[in-house]
Amino acid sequence: MKRAALWAILALLVAGVVEGTAALAVALLVRRGELTALPQLADDEIARALARRSDRLGWGPATDAAGRVAVPAPRPDPAFAGGPPCASAYGDSFTLGAADDATYPHDLALRLGCRVTNFGVGGYGSDQAVMLFRAQLDVDPAPVVLLGHMTEDVERNVNQYRLFLDRENRLGFKPRFVLAHGALQYVPIPVRSADDYRAVARDPEAWLTEEAFLRRRRATFPYAFSLFRWTLAELPARIGTKLWGTPPWAALYAPDHPSHALQVTARLLSVFAAEALGRGKTPVVVILPTRTDLRYAQRSGRWVEQPLVDALRAEGRLVLQPGKEMLARLAGADPGRVYNEGDGHPTAEGYAMLADAVAGGLAAAHVRPGVAVARAPD
Repeated sequence: MKRAALWAILALLVAGVVEGTAALAVALLVRRGELTALPQLADDEIARALARRSDRLGWGPATDAAGRVAVPAPRPDPAFAGGPPCASAYGDSFTLGAADDATYPHDLALRLGCRVTNFGVGGYGSDQAVMLFRAQLDVDPAPVVLLGHMTEDVERNVNQYRLFLDRENRLGFKPRFVLAHGALQYVPIPVRSADDYRAVARDPEAWLTEEAFLRRRRATFPYAFSLFRWTLAELPARIGTKLWGTPPWAALYAPDHPSHALQVTARLLSVFAAEALGRGKTPVVVILPTRTDLRYAQRSGRWVEQPLVDALRAEGRLVLQPGKEMLARLAGADPGRVYNEGDGHPTAEGYAMLADAVAGGLAAAHVRPGVAVARAPD
């Protein structure tokens, strides 16, 4: 009996040391944004979230009961004094840009000689960009529609709570789509009221039923299991990023990834193209590269988004990869020269280079967005 008791005490001590060590490791990973501890949101945070919430889109323009935006509000462009647009651009903050005259739609408009309306919204996945396009079908008159898919959006398209992707974003709940028998099925925003926001932290499995990163990136007790799950699901990608510069989202472009992110994204963008064509518009999917994507392609000759591009082109969709032209123009120089720190937005030079590549791609595809309109006075 004494020996059994000693072994039991020893086992408990070992388990305690393992769990304590795992707890310290998990705390470090939470601080670095690799794992997520779900917070109990304060009342003022919830009030801010509800104030900016869009029932259909997550955030951004308000929509009516039918999911439509009554009056579109594009980013102002100081180069053009209004008039009918020859193209419109949808996407995330890579499309929205850093200032009215520091966006690729602005630079593209200068090259085309006609207004390109900018409907980018910060933090959007390409799923939300498609939904915004749908919400404005009746009020966006542009004959050419550009849908910007920033490569990282492949993660956002299978995400419901942005905190799992951005440790600073405690309030960003979004809708998403899943595939059911090959068709897209809309999954609404999981929270609608202050009580819902409070309940997520208590029982996330009940609320985030389609969150691809819930189990992989959530810090829970026992912490040894959380660390084990993270090690299996995330550590290989993190090692690849450190050693070979592989973009962290590269794995989600694999056809066999458990999130089905590639299939969902390909279907979303193909449906966007079909709906635009059905309204007599010319749809163009624009792959927006990050600095990490360009550096990886520079080293390896591979583009992480290529499976998506191949899937869309197999369906006859027009897809532009401006990163290839940007890399050629850099001629071996570090892509960081045309991007802000980290994987930030392009610099003014980077946006101009991106617009050059898009304009060249449109011309090569024989897409002529329209006749020039009057420029605003200088």
